[in-house]
Amino acid sequence: MGLFKRRKLMSTILRIYRAKPNPPGKNESQSTPVGAEILLGEWVDIENVGTESITFSNIQLHHTLFNSLCQTRGGIECYWNAQGKGLLKPAQILRVHTGKQCDKAQLSNVDDGDTDWHAYAERDNFVLNTRCGDIIVITWVDDQGRSYRDAASYAPNPRAGAILVRLDNQLIQAEGESESP
Repeated sequence: MGLFKRRKLMSTILRIYRAKPNPPGKNESQSTPVGAEILLGEWVDIENVGTESITFSNIQLHHTLFNSLCQTRGGIECYWNAQGKGLLKPAQILRVHTGKQCDKAQLSNVDDGDTDWHAYAERDNFVLNTRCGDIIVITWVDDQGRSYRDAASYAPNPRAGAILVRLDNQLIQAEGESESP
């Protein structure tokens, strides 16, 4: 037997897994208040595909800013900044909703299911850009202070209620992935 033990490789890897950027009833140009159920219906799923747990307080979710011509403005805006000492363990999924936690009783079955954790951006307005498409970016820091990033984009005007899934660096509508037939 050798004198050396095989060292297990550890990784802290998050990825944008799925998103629903255009819930039914969303109108980005709407100036009147939006119902809580519609705001909660805009969300992004983050999956821990690594081998190490990641503390929530080390995770941030961003999206790209666009001008009226759908050209990027060269920056990103914070969509959600994690709070708390909870852990996203390997193979777990965290769903970040645009709406408020106090309204979570209004989550539809589709928006409530198929995830391990729910977080809320505490917003009164939509964040994800439907007209131009968007680039969603997640950043996180591991326990040694190293920074990481993942990004995925989707095309303009996703169908209302469509749940987009990850394929390479794109979020696309897959067969059978929508809120209603």
